[in-house]
Amino acid sequence: MKIKDVNSVLIFSSLSFFLLWGCQTAEKGALKAEEKPAQVRSSGLNEAVQTLSQTISSVEVIKGKNVGIGEFTNLDGEGSQLGKKTADGIEFELVKLVSGKRFQVVDRKNFAQIAKEWELQLSGVVDESSAKKVGNLLGLDVLITGTISEAGKDIEVKAKILDTGSGRILGGAEAKIKKDEEVSKMFTALTKAEDSSIFKQKGEAGSEEKIKIDLWADQKGYHIGENLTINFKADRDCYVTLVDVGTSGNVHILFPNRFSSGNKVKANEIYSVPGKGDGYKIAVQGPQGTEIVRAIATLKPIGFIDTDFSGTRSVFKSVDKNIPAFTRDLSIEASETPPSNRGENLIRIEIK
Repeated sequence: MKIKDVNSVLIFSSLSFFLLWGCQTAEKGALKAEEKPAQVRSSGLNEAVQTLSQTISSVEVIKGKNVGIGEFTNLDGEGSQLGKKTADGIEFELVKLVSGKRFQVVDRKNFAQIAKEWELQLSGVVDESSAKKVGNLLGLDVLITGTISEAGKDIEVKAKILDTGSGRILGGAEAKIKKDEEVSKMFTALTKAEDSSIFKQKGEAGSEEKIKIDLWADQKGYHIGENLTINFKADRDCYVTLVDVGTSGNVHILFPNRFSSGNKVKANEIYSVPGKGDGYKIAVQGPQGTEIVRAIATLKPIGFIDTDFSGTRSVFKSVDKNIPAFTRDLSIEASETPPSNRGENLIRIEIK
């Protein structure tokens, strides 16, 4: 972002306003785009998991990378007990194979909750914008996800290995699992999507109502080059932090900013970024994709966010280093705040 003077236009380079798993028992090795998939015979779930894990660990491009196991869903994008057991099994086997393979497996528990809080999909990631957000926020270089579907007397599993920096598929594999009674039950036992936000707007049993914070943009979508404005309003006097994850995956703190004089706000008063008379504008530069803006309200200020703008001419603080640590710290700070002392909202803005 650049500020020339109080009448200048602020430009974000991203604002940019905010895998075929399986097992190959007939032949091992990740499939290449130009190769015809080998005929795969069915096997048991455990054998499939072990064989696939061996295949993934042998793929040269994941060496030196932080690897995470995402979600394995059915063709409708729904999770199941079989999908969860598959993902958990691959992660467990890869951890055992790490030694000498020169890659790191990131514990799913360390990023799955954060992914849900930011409404990041860990399955079906196909575009560069989504991949970069997953990589930057969760600290993953490579994401492995897949699909599970019925194939006659078998369950077919397909996995893909995704580069989160470019959104490019690096490789894949497939397997067929014998559809015995246990596997069939796990396949049909769908898992419900839970509202994992630690800032649910409805009050929990035995607690006071949480802070209600409204968050909206002047438009649902913006074309590259247009000026963007974010608005918010809280129902109590509180401290508000706006975090933007751009289509490039870059992260900025929109509020507080250089012109806001801190982040304490008054109840039921509408605040805008930029505000009237602030002397700057936000121009959307792209790339195309979905911008995420998250509002966090607390009765006490969030301590790790630096609000000192002395010594810099920047309007917004950027999170340039260790973004995963920042997002985890944000979650920890929020989870340690009593439910009645916090609130949250999140919007998505389409950049065209």
